[in-house]
Amino acid sequence: MDAKGNFTCPGCGEVHSDYKAKVDGSSITLGKSKPKKVSLTLLVSPKWMKGAQSCDSSGPFGGSVNDDAASTARWFIERAKNLSFIEVRGELPPLVEVESLGLQLETAKSNIPSKAKFACQESTCGREQAIVESMAAFGTTAPISPYAQQCYCPQCDAEGQLYGGRYFQEPNIDAINASLYEWERRKHGDLKGLWPDSDIPFGHMTHQRQPLPQHGYLKWVDMFNPRQLLVHTQLLRSILSVGEFSWEVREAVLGAFQQYLRNQNMFCFWNPQGDKLEPHFSNNNYHPKTTVIENCVFPSIGRGNWASCVEGIVEGLEWANNPWEIVANSEIGSRDPALAKDLSGKGEKVRTNDPLTRSASVLCGSSTDIPSLAAESHDLVITDPPFGGLLHYSELADFFYVWMRLALKDKYPQIFAGDYTPKTLEAVSNKARHPDDPDAFYERLLTACWAEAHRILKPGGLLAFTFHHSEDEPWVGVLKSLFDAGFYLEATYPIRSDETKGEGEFGSKTIEYDIIHVCRKRVDDPTPISWAKLRRKIVDDVRDLKGLLEQHQASGLPRADLEVIRRGKALEYYSRHYGHVYVEKGREFTLLEALAGIHQLLDDERDDAGVAPPVLAEVHTRQFLRIYDKSVAVDRNDMVKYLRGTGTAPSLFEAYGWCSEEKKVYHLCDPLEFAKGWRGKHRKGMSRDLDQTLFLIGACFKDSGMRVDETLNNPNFDPHPAVPDLLDWMASRGGSSEIQAAARIAKQLYAKWLGENRAKIRAAQEQFDLFGETA
Repeated sequence: MDAKGNFTCPGCGEVHSDYKAKVDGSSITLGKSKPKKVSLTLLVSPKWMKGAQSCDSSGPFGGSVNDDAASTARWFIERAKNLSFIEVRGELPPLVEVESLGLQLETAKSNIPSKAKFACQESTCGREQAIVESMAAFGTTAPISPYAQQCYCPQCDAEGQLYGGRYFQEPNIDAINASLYEWERRKHGDLKGLWPDSDIPFGHMTHQRQPLPQHGYLKWVDMFNPRQLLVHTQLLRSILSVGEFSWEVREAVLGAFQQYLRNQNMFCFWNPQGDKLEPHFSNNNYHPKTTVIENCVFPSIGRGNWASCVEGIVEGLEWANNPWEIVANSEIGSRDPALAKDLSGKGEKVRTNDPLTRSASVLCGSSTDIPSLAAESHDLVITDPPFGGLLHYSELADFFYVWMRLALKDKYPQIFAGDYTPKTLEAVSNKARHPDDPDAFYERLLTACWAEAHRILKPGGLLAFTFHHSEDEPWVGVLKSLFDAGFYLEATYPIRSDETKGEGEFGSKTIEYDIIHVCRKRVDDPTPISWAKLRRKIVDDVRDLKGLLEQHQASGLPRADLEVIRRGKALEYYSRHYGHVYVEKGREFTLLEALAGIHQLLDDERDDAGVAPPVLAEVHTRQFLRIYDKSVAVDRNDMVKYLRGTGTAPSLFEAYGWCSEEKKVYHLCDPLEFAKGWRGKHRKGMSRDLDQTLFLIGACFKDSGMRVDETLNNPNFDPHPAVPDLLDWMASRGGSSEIQAAARIAKQLYAKWLGENRAKIRAAQEQFDLFGETA
């Protein structure tokens, strides 16, 4: 390479000059190189994949959690007889043949069956069976057998060999079997009392969402193999007894032990995309794994070893003494372009110079009752509430609790008195503990938590909490309980989220954004107001925000965040009048309706919103008409996407009788059949605007045999003021020509009837004349 950064390829002799080089005296650096991905495949012999007989001359083989060491050791030896594999680096060829191993594989054919099944490997069989069915029949966990261990060569790594000096070899069966016998010998001896022997209690996460007994898991100890138990018990004993360390130090190391439990159990699995171990609870459930992996205790590399778990404790203590925050390099670059040239990556650590105070108090108890905190004594409450039934924290925490209790029950007898985490006052929607109405229990407990926060806050204090906006129904429950406890929304702030919940890759999905809610105590009783009046206030304010939000959008603020800001502003108005917003006299405008109405009015304000449904129509009617605008059938995915974030589910429309689902398609009801369904029913029940509209249209179908005037003149029929506009809408935007034609006839008949019954119409209009406002 010359001084200008040019170099000559030793292979072809061509001179290259398109690499950036920095010249510093006589030394030249090419900067950071990008790591290259190398495809790697481990091909296991088909003979091993076929499995083995269930017994030998000495009796049945082991391999399951309840089997003794001798039978399991024989099983491991038997399985190893046909074990051979080859490590292929690079793209797989169509045929791999290794004569010395007796290995021949057509790589286009996979020997891995579909998810949650296993297949018979006999050439004439190939039958698949569900794993859970087989396990349920045996009543124990699936027999396991090791087939590979990854090793590390420091010298190869130092020489720069591919894959960082790592390679695979057959497992050391003798060493593994030795751990089986040692655990069996010591578990009721010197290691007794250092491992949990309690049963897995009945719960939603353990018996309903993922039935662990069907997979043979009956006790917490079943989630660990003997080798792991041998390690865990000795680590725990050392933490509690070795050396002359203070209890505070031992508690800190117990935190590392808790993390180590998560990284060393039979629910850890191999992540082929990331080429690493994935710990238990990477997807927040108890899902048994088929590709189990474990790391050794004290290696220099690999995820989940003891050193990596301890490092987190040390780093946490260092951060507490000298805190730092990550500042995005884009932000630094916008302030100092010259400095940005020397930065790499996404962000830089910036020291804040505000070490954590040592005077903080930590309480263990229920948020529904904190007697040690005086009323109106705090300026700020910050919390992160549970999200309905999405995560059942106590049932997940039991995995750690049953181990930590062994070390802490004598030190903290009141807190660790029970065999499991306390669950009576857990604010979650749990079908196992509250099968009749889990959502009502969740809302009731959450309201009590908010009420306690209300009690300890000063009159001008603030309550702030974040909510991951990934599910609609839990969000409705959180807001309702918040408002019922006497709070109103002061402001909402969207922030980008990097967390995952629920289902998806490895059981999780990315949450698009979070919302920080800032709330105040409601001091005075809310002023009664009609939704019509409140809606106009919201529209005016959102329009005032439009120019400001467009500036933020131009600067890169995503549209989803803008929608959160707009909806947050609308919810602020509603929360100030919560419990006293009316859609008509005597009928409160619920939070569910408010969310749907806010969603609708924001849709109306969009430039691409199209033709808005009649403004006088009820909110669910307006939602429904937007979905079925000139349509009689809507794909289920489209329906769900449209309703997401509104708090409304398709089942609501089905319950009203407006549509029905068949083969993943929601079909608009037949107006004629809808009208016939009202035969013999009391007309007082026909109060919804769309019910009246669909009835009138159905009655005007050709040869319906129904008389419209009989219903209109019925003394129990209360006409909805939105019906004329809805008939006009259906006459031009109904889903079929037959519906449009019937709507035009109904419109004429209804107009004629209106002219003859003005007194009744005036009485109906009064429901929109609340508080001096006309809709």
